[in-house]
Amino acid sequence: MAQAMETPGSMQKKLARLGRMLRAFMEREKVSSSALAESLQTTVRTIQRDILFLKAAGFPVKETARGMYSLDKSLLKHFEVCDDTELALVVALKNLVLQLGRPFQNAADGLFNRLYDVVMAEPVFVKIDESVPLDGHLLSRVVKAICMKKQGRFQYTVFSPYEVIAEPFKVVYFDGFWYLIGRDVHDGALKRYALDKIKDFKATKTCFKCIPATLDGDLKNSANIWFAVERTMEILILVDQSCADYFKRRKIFPTQEIREEKSDGSLIVSFLVGNYGEIRNILKAWLPNVKILTPEELKEEFIADMKGWLKWQKER
Repeated sequence: MAQAMETPGSMQKKLARLGRMLRAFMEREKVSSSALAESLQTTVRTIQRDILFLKAAGFPVKETARGMYSLDKSLLKHFEVCDDTELALVVALKNLVLQLGRPFQNAADGLFNRLYDVVMAEPVFVKIDESVPLDGHLLSRVVKAICMKKQGRFQYTVFSPYEVIAEPFKVVYFDGFWYLIGRDVHDGALKRYALDKIKDFKATKTCFKCIPATLDGDLKNSANIWFAVERTMEILILVDQSCADYFKRRKIFPTQEIREEKSDGSLIVSFLVGNYGEIRNILKAWLPNVKILTPEELKEEFIADMKGWLKWQKER
């Protein structure tokens, strides 16, 4: 009889239990399956299945005597700073990485080592904005399709759901959202799909040849998800003196160049973009301290948007 697939809810409970089991192994030399079953309010049979799952995920749990188990604490030293929920996440990640093969396992082990070193040193605090919740099951299917270079078929919802068949290239994170970057088989265009709008992702039997060699570079040089492969459109702006120092110290967009520094301290700054969507909201965030000089169509668009906003503000 085929084993029933675990639901997201049951998997969450299982991972939470596994995280607490790892904590028990950290705190004690040996742990009995009966003691674990009692403390975790489950059965010995379930604990035994959980131990097999831990072993499969790369945690070498040893049975030292009948019903007694231990785990080398040196193997867990990198996870001492984790709480139980984070330990559960470690188990999930190691299980996922195991399915991807040895190169990914080695890379994951190196990543865990570096994260531990950074956390223990604690010289820097970095705050990352909260993102849209990430569906681990969806991510696993997408990553597997990418690694196997298989086309993916899924339902995508903008205003209403429609079917997409795409060559999946990369999962990326921008501005609090997770996206799949891939080539739409229907029109051959490189597109971005928000993961939280994807449903029923399935890898097909159709393979694709390769991921574009320039994709990583294009992503690295992008300020947001509206990246473009070719940037040939130039935008010129005037930055007033109150913000000029910031533009000298930091680029607000990868292709930013200071073209002129005026006597009053203001700057003429240029950008090369592939489409206005790449930079539109970035520039709007700097209003009223920047002025669009060229192109005229973008300048008129900003003026129309501001008029609309002012009209809306006056409405009761």
